[in-house]
Amino acid sequence: MAVITQRAGAKETVRQKREREQELLVWPDLVFVEFICAVLFTVAFVLLSVMFNAPLLNKANPSITPDPSKAPWYFMNLQELLLHMDKGLAGVVVPTLLLVALAVVPYVDRSNEGQGGWFATANAVRITVFSFIYTGFWLTTCILWDDGAHVRVYERLPMLYGSDNRLEWPGNKGRLFWEDWWLGDFFRVIYDFIFLNNRVAVRDAWEWSLPVPFQPGNGTDGHLDWPKDFSEVPLPLNGTWIWHWSDPQDSWMPAWLRRIAYPYDGHLDIPAITAEYILPIIMMIGLPILLIYMLRKLGWAHTVRDAMIALFTGFIVVYIGLTTIGVAFRGEGQQLVPPTRVPNLEEYPQYRRYVPPSDTPLAIIDTRTGMPLHG
Repeated sequence: MAVITQRAGAKETVRQKREREQELLVWPDLVFVEFICAVLFTVAFVLLSVMFNAPLLNKANPSITPDPSKAPWYFMNLQELLLHMDKGLAGVVVPTLLLVALAVVPYVDRSNEGQGGWFATANAVRITVFSFIYTGFWLTTCILWDDGAHVRVYERLPMLYGSDNRLEWPGNKGRLFWEDWWLGDFFRVIYDFIFLNNRVAVRDAWEWSLPVPFQPGNGTDGHLDWPKDFSEVPLPLNGTWIWHWSDPQDSWMPAWLRRIAYPYDGHLDIPAITAEYILPIIMMIGLPILLIYMLRKLGWAHTVRDAMIALFTGFIVVYIGLTTIGVAFRGEGQQLVPPTRVPNLEEYPQYRRYVPPSDTPLAIIDTRTGMPLHG
């Protein structure tokens, strides 16, 4: 008879037998609940289909682009992000990192505290409410600031009191009296940055000049001027500055590889990078860090689970908020408008009316749909 002995130094682990009331079986505990949910969803879906009409639009036509042209509602949050940062950052980098972060959460939060329960930690309710208000405030503020809505509201404040006068936004005023003081120009630069109309104004409207003893590139006035001197900063190895090489357009490398491996005559647009990359990244990273810091200072967030509850609540608020804004507050040209001014493509077919080419034979046009009738 062979006897299997335990290796020296190894600990024997015995799984404790669980009672029946501590277990959840696939059947009937899980499958029955899913079946009931599926039945209720089907009944609700049928009732909504009977009560509300959901007509389809015309057949897709590559020569007709409705205004506004919107993505499906579940991608509307990504389309909204495209308006606030670089397209590659909003459409590829940010969604990928968010999905990776959600997948990493179980590996970061290894605690079993309150597992499987809603608001199971001591301060979970307070953390959720605070994170909801905090994220909603900053999301609304950033979107309105990016659209310049704060400037329009400020300029129309006298109209609330029946006056036809308009205020002038502090950032649009001319030269200020203290600019002639010592360090007055420095304070002017800070002042202009605080009262910028929107994010894009960092690239287009914000201006300052810095005297330098040596000015690289094509500048010769002895000053570094924002944004003029920063809009075409040459790369050190672009073949046209410092070291000179020939254009590799006739080489064996494809165009996309040449842009990566050898960016001939490549330049950096620092103002555009600041507006499209740096500022959005600072907001997306800095605001969550500030949220966790404030919760720790309040004495509510003590564990990793508390931090995950706060961050996940913020993620849900941003997801739903961006979707709602994209669906109900974006009008023609993706302008930020009240919900009553968002075009209805069914009630107003002129937003997607078919315009035949000049050489097309005359045909009878359906006034309801704007499409030609055949036969």
